[in-house]
Amino acid sequence: MGQDFFGDFTDPTKAAALSVVDFDEQTRDVQSFSVKQNDDGLWVIPSHHDYPAEAADRLAKSATSLLGLKKVAVQSRSKDDWKSYGVVDPEAEGAATAAERGTRITLRDGSGNALVDLIVGNEVDGRDGHYYVREPEKNTTYITRLNPDLSAKFSDWIEPDLLKVTQSEIVSITIDNYSIDEQRGTVDKKELLNFERKGLASSADWTLKGLDDNQEELDQSPIRDIAQNLDQLKIVGVRPKPEGLDDNLNVNPLIKQVLQQQMQAQGYFIGADREGKERLYSNEGELIAGVNNGVEYTLYFGEIARGSGRDIEVGLGEQKADSSDADKTADAADSESSDSEDGPRRYLLVRVGFNEELLGPKPSPPTEPQMPEILKQKDADSGDKDGESKSADEKPAKDKPVESAKSESDGDKNDSDESDRSVEDNCSPQDEDTAKEEPKTESEVAEKAEEPAKSEETTPADSKKEDSESETKDSAAKSDATDASKADADKSEEKKEPEKDPKQIAQEEYDAAMGKYEAEKKAYEQDLTKYDSKVKEGKEKVNELSRRFAGWYYVITADSFEKFKIERKDVVSKKESEKKDDESTEAEKKQEAAK
Repeated sequence: MGQDFFGDFTDPTKAAALSVVDFDEQTRDVQSFSVKQNDDGLWVIPSHHDYPAEAADRLAKSATSLLGLKKVAVQSRSKDDWKSYGVVDPEAEGAATAAERGTRITLRDGSGNALVDLIVGNEVDGRDGHYYVREPEKNTTYITRLNPDLSAKFSDWIEPDLLKVTQSEIVSITIDNYSIDEQRGTVDKKELLNFERKGLASSADWTLKGLDDNQEELDQSPIRDIAQNLDQLKIVGVRPKPEGLDDNLNVNPLIKQVLQQQMQAQGYFIGADREGKERLYSNEGELIAGVNNGVEYTLYFGEIARGSGRDIEVGLGEQKADSSDADKTADAADSESSDSEDGPRRYLLVRVGFNEELLGPKPSPPTEPQMPEILKQKDADSGDKDGESKSADEKPAKDKPVESAKSESDGDKNDSDESDRSVEDNCSPQDEDTAKEEPKTESEVAEKAEEPAKSEETTPADSKKEDSESETKDSAAKSDATDASKADADKSEEKKEPEKDPKQIAQEEYDAAMGKYEAEKKAYEQDLTKYDSKVKEGKEKVNELSRRFAGWYYVITADSFEKFKIERKDVVSKKESEKKDDESTEAEKKQEAAK
């Protein structure tokens, strides 16, 4: 008493496999569920065709709930009491009922050694969290405190979100409502509805290709329901995809007949497309959903999946549904009794691809502005002038000999001397004599002193002449001032409205255009980098999903399928104005008929 059931089990991370075995009272059959890590280190569900499991966290949680189980009390040591406490082995032969059988839980390590092996029976009356338990090879029934988190439900161990997409990311939906005529083996084409968010914007309203906007209007609700249902699409069963279908559901012609026989029971048929290439068709049409990351899902809806819950999950004893009403009623009853979901299930095949158009338009580079011809001519003229100037400057310096340059220098010096001499020669002999003359007597000196005084005396005529000259000067000064003000005014006018050089105008416009181009080019390069990144991420997502869907097809709930199946009349109606016109026309017809 008080000891651990499994004293060596101290590390829950060592658990590499879990199996749960139970007895189904309705089918009176043993039901088993197991999850383990395979040789590649991937978690799979052996009981469900090795379907991939999201099991690491759940297994650790389950293992932890079995850690440190203690023997609280001994309830019985007799084998005869097993049925009373519900600890009979679920796989044991005999007439024991489901209530008398327990659930066997086994944890194993990577080598296959049992870490925990226990049969859990009924809960003890009046003691919450306490159960009757027994070790499979022993007779003693104990009471232990247990908080089991050991779900054997398939959906609890997988990723139930099939498409991993949110409704806000879906920007296009195409519904191809064809059907298969099984008697004639032909594809009956019906409606093809193409819905798309305006501008591929996630927040925009849906549009319908071919809608007459003047007379018709589109009901957004059914399309939003489809997007929401794609977001919430859950799988309730899996089947291994038969050999002969690749990831893109292309048909291997070598095993076409065998493949047809295998898939027909699930509602899938092989036929030729418009190009004559054989492909897979489903008897309830297709739905194509485009996501704004470039991923495009194609869903193929097959036949009704009938049977018990276990048959739905793994396809045990699967047969093609009979068309008789009695069988359909029995199958529906089995389906309803085995699961809380109402109605039959549907088979579903999924294919993914990458569609770059879903990303929106690819960024386009800006156009570089062309240099105006006037600037090209300017550059050409400038180049010619520079060449001429350079050659003119370089040629004399190259051709002129040193001696010639020296003689020219000497000549310049001689010219300077001669110039100085010519200045001296310009002085006349008379001037020289006058400069040298000096008064000799006192009387001559006195006469010389009186001459300036005489010259300073002015006559009336001289005074008149001076006044006239003064007026002339004033008039000239006024005229000069007027001319100066006119010149200033002209200059001011030139400042106000300067005439620009056409080349200067062209250069300014070209510079502005080049500045705008450089900014647009930089923005384009940034947008292109983002776009290329989206393309890369979208293709990686497609590869990831292709690996997930590669080996499987699925069973989905009936209500999901019904929401996907809409026709044009379900979403398109006449506008109110058109309805009134139709009503008035109908009334007029009735009046005419009455007359």
